[in-house]
Amino acid sequence: MKTTYLGLFLAGTLSLSSCSIVGDIDDIKPYYKMETDNVVYNAESAEAVLRGVYKSWRTFNVSTFRPYMSILSGISSSKGGGLTGGQEFVTNSLQANNIALSNIYQGTYLTINTANNLIFLMERGDAKGMSEQRVKEVIAACKVHRALAHFQILRHFGYFFDLNSPYGIVLRDRPFQGTETAARANVQDSYTFILDDLDYAISNAVPSSTQHYYVTQMTAKALKAKVLLHMGKMAEAEKIAKEVIIAADNQGYALENDFRTLFINGYESKEALFATYTNGNLETVSDLVSRTTYSEYTRRLADALSGTETDGDLTSGQGYDHRFWVMFGPNTIGALGNGKYPYASNGPGKHNTQMILRLGEIYLVHAEAAARNNNYVAARESLQIMASRAGYPNNYASTWNDNELVSLIFKHKTLELFSENGEDWFDFVRYYKAGDLPLTEIKNTIKTESQLVLPIPQAALAGNRELEPNPL
Repeated sequence: MKTTYLGLFLAGTLSLSSCSIVGDIDDIKPYYKMETDNVVYNAESAEAVLRGVYKSWRTFNVSTFRPYMSILSGISSSKGGGLTGGQEFVTNSLQANNIALSNIYQGTYLTINTANNLIFLMERGDAKGMSEQRVKEVIAACKVHRALAHFQILRHFGYFFDLNSPYGIVLRDRPFQGTETAARANVQDSYTFILDDLDYAISNAVPSSTQHYYVTQMTAKALKAKVLLHMGKMAEAEKIAKEVIIAADNQGYALENDFRTLFINGYESKEALFATYTNGNLETVSDLVSRTTYSEYTRRLADALSGTETDGDLTSGQGYDHRFWVMFGPNTIGALGNGKYPYASNGPGKHNTQMILRLGEIYLVHAEAAARNNNYVAARESLQIMASRAGYPNNYASTWNDNELVSLIFKHKTLELFSENGEDWFDFVRYYKAGDLPLTEIKNTIKTESQLVLPIPQAALAGNRELEPNPL
């Protein structure tokens, strides 16, 4: 069996604690390195390395970070033993030496580098015997991963909400070993890089897959709609999101009829545009969702949307938004204390999927983009589909005024995606910057705009002398 530094790192990361990969970038350079001789030599070896790119989303540093973002926004609260370094997320007082920040920064750049390494090897022609079309498909898949990872870094550590800001991110389009220094691109150039990767994938990736833990043209197109929304390109985001919605059924994607079924099916759900594959103890993903629960803000939101703020009964679900009850009702709460994660975290069989991108989110992306583009008919249509699945009346969206729709979509999206992928934080920042939410709407510990962007980790600054920290 051929062995690579990359393979050894990916295998070892799953067993590491959250304290284990923090330090100067120079101290971890072997983990970024991949030997380029005799790694990819035919179609089978290329596919094996591609699986390593997918596997990087399940590494501890990446998979365990999602609950932190919902705590940062105030949608979730910490419980039990809490999260390592989590108190700074609770109080919105993050420091550059926070261990969780170091982990997610390094872990996400590892995903970028695994993708870059395989792109390099495929373009060099190392996959002997692989068809030209499949070579393009493999490169396209890597570019979806690279785009997604850069997008995550930009949203976490860059001024993603300001296209004119110089504070974008370090862009990596070729393999690196951890010692190369590079300056940050500006925000506009960061987005352009991401969109270029997605456009390549839209043209060259496989159109769809029955295995929804693989990325496809549909994944790339859906992610593009989401990126455009974050850029404030509402007309374009509305158009692309609608194209995804229309094409979904013919490409093997569809909304689940029931919200709970989505998470029981996990990566086998037709709603998943990209989800992590899990199976048994060797194909598992670490998460810390069991250390979180809902906040009082979220409870009130789920109660008020389906009646009043005080009429909810969590036992029966009456008076609460159905999605909230699925997550926290006593009969649906699941092994980890959140119904979106219904399975035990170890042992044989199927485990919990992390939904990285799904069709339900794209309906809400379309609804928001359409509403901000003054296309209220289209916005209501997409919002109504999502509200109907959550048990709201079939005329629900039509009972709200045009000027109420943007705020209403925020509330529904919060409950739809709560504790999945940190979207509630990025939506909060976007809505605040658009003037739709006050800064202290969810948490009174969010007092200044400087708290809206995470600090660049000290480990990254120490290893890259050209990397400029975020302003205080």
